[in-house]
Amino acid sequence: MIRPRRVRGPFAAIVTLTALALCATACGGVKSDTGASSGGSCKRSTDKVIGFDYPLTSLSVYGDLKRFAEQEAAKRGYQLRYTADDEDLQKQIQNVQTWVTQQIPAIVSYPLEPTSMEPLAQQARGNCTVFVSYASPLKNQDAAVLFSGVESGKALGENALEWAKQQPGKVKVLVLSDRDLAVGAQRDDGLNSVFKAGGNIEVISTQKAATRADGEQIARTVLQAHPDLNMVLGYDDDVALGAQQAFLNAGANPKDPHIFIGGQDGSKDGLTAVSAGGIYRVSVAVRIRDIGFAVTDVPADLLEGKHNPGVNVPPKALTATDPQLADYLGDYS
Repeated sequence: MIRPRRVRGPFAAIVTLTALALCATACGGVKSDTGASSGGSCKRSTDKVIGFDYPLTSLSVYGDLKRFAEQEAAKRGYQLRYTADDEDLQKQIQNVQTWVTQQIPAIVSYPLEPTSMEPLAQQARGNCTVFVSYASPLKNQDAAVLFSGVESGKALGENALEWAKQQPGKVKVLVLSDRDLAVGAQRDDGLNSVFKAGGNIEVISTQKAATRADGEQIARTVLQAHPDLNMVLGYDDDVALGAQQAFLNAGANPKDPHIFIGGQDGSKDGLTAVSAGGIYRVSVAVRIRDIGFAVTDVPADLLEGKHNPGVNVPPKALTATDPQLADYLGDYS
C-alpha cells in the first residue's frame, strides 16, 4: 500500500471510461440500495465462497491477514479466493470485474481508487453479490471492514510529541508518508493535526515511502545530509522498519535513548521491534487478528441473512512497556 499511484494522464481516461461503462451496465434498472441493506430484496447464493481482493500483497501484514481470514473461513465452512492485482489499479478493476461477472457470492475489496470501485460495487450488489469494502468506505457497499487512519496518525503524533518533550536537545524529524492510499492520507492528516514543528522539533523532510526498501533508502539519504536526524515517523511499520535499518547500517546504537522511530499497523515485525526496547519505540497497532476474522465473518453473516454492518477496529499505540504488547504479539504465535 510498486504501490498504487494517483491516476493521471492517459490511464486516467481509461479508468474514467471503464467506470462510465460499468455504471451504464450497473445503473440500468439497478438501484444503489439493492443489496442486503435494502431489506433483503436479494436472494443470496448458498455457495460458501468469499473473494478477498487485497492488492497490497507486499505488506508484511498480508500473510497474517490471510491466515486469520482462512482460520475463520475453515471454522465456518467457507472457501476464500484471492485476486492477483500486483498493486495495480487496472488489474484490480479487471479482476473484480471478473468476479462480478461470475456472480461470486461475496466480495471483500480494498479499493486502490475508491471512486473507480463504486460502479463495480454497485453492479455486484445488483447481482445480489455481497460487497464489503475494506479500509475505505464506499457508497455502494453492504458493510465495511475499517480501521481509523486519522486516529492512528494522531496516536503516533501524540506519542512522538511526548517523547520529544523529554529530549534535552533538538529533535530533527523525517516523516515518511504515502498519500496515494486513502488510509495513508488519513494517517498523514491525523499525524499533522497534532504533530507540528516548533519548540525543539524541526521537521527536516517529508517524503513518500511505499515499501521497506523505500524507507531504508530515504532515511539513508537524509542521514547523509543530516547526521543528527533522530526521529522518523512512518505511515506503516514497513517503511519505519526500513528507516530503522538505515540507522543501524550507519552505526547507530540500537538502544540509543535519543533516537525515536515509530510506525503504524501492528505487524508482527513492527511489534517485535518495539518489544526489543530500542530505537523502534512505538507501533500504532490495529488488531490484525480481528480484521482477518472480519474479512470472513462480515460477508458470511450477510450471506446467511444475519445483520452485520461491519467493524471499525480501533488503533492502539503500543510501546515496550505497554502490558498489551505481549497480548497483541501473541496473536502471531
